[in-house]
Amino acid sequence: MNKILVIGLGGTIGSVEGDSIGLDDNCLKILNTVEYNDVEFEGASPFKILSENMTKALWQRLIDYLNNINFSKYKGVIILHGSDTLAYTSSIIANAFYDKSIVLVASDKPIEHPQSNARSNFDNAVKHLLSGVEGVYVSYNGIKKGNCISSADINDEFRTAPSAPQPTGKKKISNKNVLIVRPYVSIDMSSYNTDGVDEVLIEMYHSATVPDCIKEFANSLNVPYHFVTHKESADYETAKDISNIIFGTTIENAYAMTILE
Repeated sequence: MNKILVIGLGGTIGSVEGDSIGLDDNCLKILNTVEYNDVEFEGASPFKILSENMTKALWQRLIDYLNNINFSKYKGVIILHGSDTLAYTSSIIANAFYDKSIVLVASDKPIEHPQSNARSNFDNAVKHLLSGVEGVYVSYNGIKKGNCISSADINDEFRTAPSAPQPTGKKKISNKNVLIVRPYVSIDMSSYNTDGVDEVLIEMYHSATVPDCIKEFANSLNVPYHFVTHKESADYETAKDISNIIFGTTIENAYAMTILE
């Protein structure tokens, strides 16, 4: 019999809908709705939150919890997580536990909703783990690599970068204070206060470009900084003089790699 450990952290997949959507007392309730002839589930919940309230301290708790698991007992591990910060957590776990079989699962609506994708996402996660594929993945309307997804778009879909840098393998969340800058039209860089900031990550536009004012801001910094793009090259003249670019990854994965030590 295959054994799968299911870790419930809350999120919509562990919530209930009333006047508003809030955490259910049982964040592992999906286990009451599924049954497989060849799978035995074990449940655990080291903490329970709506994912918008995720913190670095909770990430460290999750890492420490996973680090104490005897993975040889299980076909793999499923982590039930909210969708809002899913791309950030999946990047953290994909870097720290790249050699384990883990799938993070979220849903667009609570399990009881007739149009919820909770059950199908969970089913796909189980099938993926039973296939024996190693690595960290996300199951949300399909299977995606954990360190390649960006935060959900306006259609609640997670887009994927074609690749990601080599995982760090590091399992300690640093106290590094990282500022993320996202470009937009007429951005005023003088409004950014970098006092207390240890490092700056600057997300580039989808074409791997940034406005001149952001380049000037970066050049004035007295802390480390990097530009980040999912592209493999920066081909426009506005980016040709930028040297410290992290290519081929999402801003979420770049953040995870920066704060892990």
